[in-house]
Amino acid sequence: MKAPSAPISPPSRETLASGVAVAMFGLLLLAYTVNAMDRMVFPILLVEVRHEYGFSLEAAGLQATVFAIGMGLAGLPAAHLQRMLGRKRTIVVGTLVFSLATAMTAASAGFVDMLLWRVLSGVGEALQLAMIIAVASSAFPARRGVAIGSVNMAFAAGSVIGPALGSGLLEHFGTWRAPMLAYGAIGIALALAIVMLVSPRLTEASAAASSARHLGGARTLLSRNPLVLAAIIALFGLADFAFIGLYASYLRGQLGYTPGGAGFVIGLSGLAAFASPLGGYLADRLSPRIVLPALNVGVAACGCALFVGPASTAWQATFSFLFGLFASSGVYVAAASYLVKSVNGELVGRAAGLFVTCVYVAAGLAGLLFSSLISATGWITAGMVQIVGFSVLGAALALALRPHLFSTTTSSQD
Repeated sequence: MKAPSAPISPPSRETLASGVAVAMFGLLLLAYTVNAMDRMVFPILLVEVRHEYGFSLEAAGLQATVFAIGMGLAGLPAAHLQRMLGRKRTIVVGTLVFSLATAMTAASAGFVDMLLWRVLSGVGEALQLAMIIAVASSAFPARRGVAIGSVNMAFAAGSVIGPALGSGLLEHFGTWRAPMLAYGAIGIALALAIVMLVSPRLTEASAAASSARHLGGARTLLSRNPLVLAAIIALFGLADFAFIGLYASYLRGQLGYTPGGAGFVIGLSGLAAFASPLGGYLADRLSPRIVLPALNVGVAACGCALFVGPASTAWQATFSFLFGLFASSGVYVAAASYLVKSVNGELVGRAAGLFVTCVYVAAGLAGLLFSSLISATGWITAGMVQIVGFSVLGAALALALRPHLFSTTTSSQD
């Protein structure tokens, strides 16, 4: 019997013209934009969803963030699926699963099946996001932080477009289903575009080719630096997604904002994520023991201002923007970059999957935990505990990192 031949390494990214590679990567980022559009618009639609289905605040909070459970559960398996399908096909599968589940949410008969579609949308997001982060890290090794930051810029674009377009569709058609169906259709179209236009020469960078540019880094995800970063990322997920999942309900239910007004304020937090390459730049240049504590303290200060400060649009909009700056452009990007850098080149895909798992398992529980705290103690105390307190704890944990054990690159090629 003939022995199976060794797998053939895919062509390196250098065989692509630099402009073509950037354009293809841009299409991947465009597909990720649709994730943010749905993620940021669904909380805006919760008032209508609750009214139609009779959900309690706790049930609505779970629906708003349960997609993250799907993301967390699929984060690490995404690396194994990559081995069977390759990164490009995994991205396409993830985009299709996410888009179909988003559209099917509009057909939900009640709490259980809506919960299922929201979880499945998260599974698709995880497959897509983990592989795009891996592509960013492998295709642009000398500027991994900035490349990963550009992934979050796609989130920023979706965060701005999603609430604004979604609110417009809601008011025009008079149903919360219109944005869900529209975003699902856009995602399917982008999945087909990736099939036709993105070359495996960009997406399928081999572990061997990537690790040749890396020195150092942990050989297992169970090493000190990856584990400490995993804990920081989980705490961030609990804090950030409490804000993402229920801050719109706070604006509308407690402060009396209209859907358009809440969408404007929430959209500013997403707009701040356009500064994500700056967070990546900081991660490329400075120690995590400086960057992560500073950014987490910034998140805590903004969270305090949002829930303790006045209800005026100027105040809420300002600190919503700053919250997004410190959280989305800051902690999210820097923590992802440091986690990828904390391991050797062969573990890049697994580290990306671990990031998705840690942030989104925690995020999936964030809405339920936060709504329970709100019911027990009120909005202000809940915000001080979950958003402010967890961020301060994350800042303290960052001091336990050992930056000298992180991997470094030996080539300026990207």
